[in-house]
Amino acid sequence: MKIALRLGKLTSLILSSLLIYNPLHSSAVEFGTDALGDLNAISIRGSSGFLYSDRIVFTAAHIIVGVGETTRDEISKQISLWEKDQFVYAPGIGDRMGQKQYKIKKVLVAPTYRSRVGNDQTRIDDFAILILQESIPMKNKVFVATDEEIASFIRDKTPVYMVGYGLQNGSQRTPPLYGTLSPRKMTSYLVSNQELRNYYKNNLNTVQQNQTILDYGIPNSESFGSVCDGDSGAGFFVEKGDTRFYVGLVGGQQAGIPNCTNRATFGIGGGMSGITATNKFLPLIKEAESIVAEEKDKEFKRSEEARLAAELKAKQEAEAKARAEAEAKAEADRLAAELKARQEAEAKAEADRLAAELKAKQEAEAKAKSQATKKTKITCIKGKLVKKVTAVNPKCPAGYKKK
Repeated sequence: MKIALRLGKLTSLILSSLLIYNPLHSSAVEFGTDALGDLNAISIRGSSGFLYSDRIVFTAAHIIVGVGETTRDEISKQISLWEKDQFVYAPGIGDRMGQKQYKIKKVLVAPTYRSRVGNDQTRIDDFAILILQESIPMKNKVFVATDEEIASFIRDKTPVYMVGYGLQNGSQRTPPLYGTLSPRKMTSYLVSNQELRNYYKNNLNTVQQNQTILDYGIPNSESFGSVCDGDSGAGFFVEKGDTRFYVGLVGGQQAGIPNCTNRATFGIGGGMSGITATNKFLPLIKEAESIVAEEKDKEFKRSEEARLAAELKAKQEAEAKARAEAEAKAEADRLAAELKARQEAEAKAEADRLAAELKAKQEAEAKAKSQATKKTKITCIKGKLVKKVTAVNPKCPAGYKKK
């Protein structure tokens, strides 16, 4: 499984010269840069997700179950609805019209998920997994970042990216353009829990009483890009070559951001996205991977059964064809033999008939010839005179007549 194959630490993969913090300046996520063609950004019914493996998409739990206090029964009901008819598209696409839809087969929501409650505007363990019915081809590798790797990201101010399908400016709220936008990218960095707390201390107007502070923070600004409605479920990640190290997702906590509202401004020091490290949910991810492996095994067995059935059918059809051809040849040979025998019999009968006719003719001619050369005797008379004449064709002398 993917988690079991996770080896080594990011520090052994990334040269320190590549870890220098150098965020991209942008002009249009809000204030983000174009990310059309991104390999992992997924559009999910007006929200966002992250393609972790060919059949697993990470997203925010509140996308699945909605907002407000939610019981486990209500969560189960919402999951059933998603598993019934929901789908996602391939990553990084813009216009989804006519594009292939990948059906969602199963949804897993973090069992410890808790929506916003009372004055606490933080969503706890806002994490869900979408298991797809068929595979989306993966063109890169993704690993869930370990605590050690996250610590190195913070220490080295490693660039952290997020690609989402959210709104990009206030004008897109009227009419709402959720689900029609292309992906945009923000480039920021990761801060510790203490730095996150310091941000809230400097922005007390953004913090509700008893607000839960999450594990880490991602600064938002016009330079970095800023999270907006519709970006929920998008993933924060570090990238090295064709490998992405997934840190956490958009969803748990936002503070001091304009959120694509023309009247709003950033807080002191910019905005902040509070996140929970996804490595907290490794058991749930492992469960999803086990489900995928089991389903692929079933599909392989069904495929093998279908292949063997097809081969057997082809063999049976070939045998039946060969048998039919043999039977047809035997019948043809029998008919040919009968025809030959009949033709031979007819030919013999005709030959016998002709031979008999010839013999009869020859005999008649011989008899006629014999009759023609046979001498006969006649008696001729003339008055009292009697004369015997013997010849081939005897005639009475003149004056005599045949008696």
